[in-house]
Amino acid sequence: MDTQVKQRVCGLLGGLSYVSTVDYYNQMNQLVGKFLPGHGSHIHIVSLDIFHYIDLLNKNQWFEVAEFLLEGVHQLVKSGIDFLLICSNTGHIAVPRIIEYYPKLVLLHISDAVAFSIKQKKLKKIGFFGSKFAMVSNSCVVERLIQHDLNIVFPHKDEIERLHDIIVDELTNNIFTEESRKFYVNSMQRLYNEQQVEGIILGCTEIPQLVKQSDFSQIPLFDSTQLHVQLAVDYQLGRYDIESFLPSKS
Repeated sequence: MDTQVKQRVCGLLGGLSYVSTVDYYNQMNQLVGKFLPGHGSHIHIVSLDIFHYIDLLNKNQWFEVAEFLLEGVHQLVKSGIDFLLICSNTGHIAVPRIIEYYPKLVLLHISDAVAFSIKQKKLKKIGFFGSKFAMVSNSCVVERLIQHDLNIVFPHKDEIERLHDIIVDELTNNIFTEESRKFYVNSMQRLYNEQQVEGIILGCTEIPQLVKQSDFSQIPLFDSTQLHVQLAVDYQLGRYDIESFLPSKS
């Protein structure tokens, strides 16, 4: 075993929910072990209380949400991290505030990881499923995807509340039911049939544990958690230059 491998220290801002945070931790360690047998990923984690986070989101208190998440980032920065991952799509609402406070901190944006994979497949018109806070064109994650010149399409308005409630009431509490899986699969199939999307982003970090690529034969799914983890490990081990993942400046 190589004991001289140098890793960048990853900071995971988690708890948003604990379900996805555990998934990030497991996937990062598994992937590092794949590239470097016998090794694990060097990770520092701060896990926040999701109750306060959801409460602020439901009250549309966006500034307070950002400040709440920034408190977790303060702890990670003090611990000596080299780069940051937010283990939540919706949680990227705090990115502008984090960058303002820590302009030199490397923050790997989840939308950059997703867009990179989509562009590799030369796709353009993409469906997006996530929380109701994320499924709007001016959300933190969707705005970033649009900067990558992607055409983002959302589910039917009459489905959004139910899709959101499944995330908040079930998935973030580690509850996965066949009824909810079928609702998501039917909604995705409907979007594909009616809007001719070329793929679908699982834009909530818990959805990939409910819906799988095996549920679809024609629609490519883009797992935001897995793609974020891939980018993180590639950066952690010095395998990729993150500039290639950023939106075009033109």
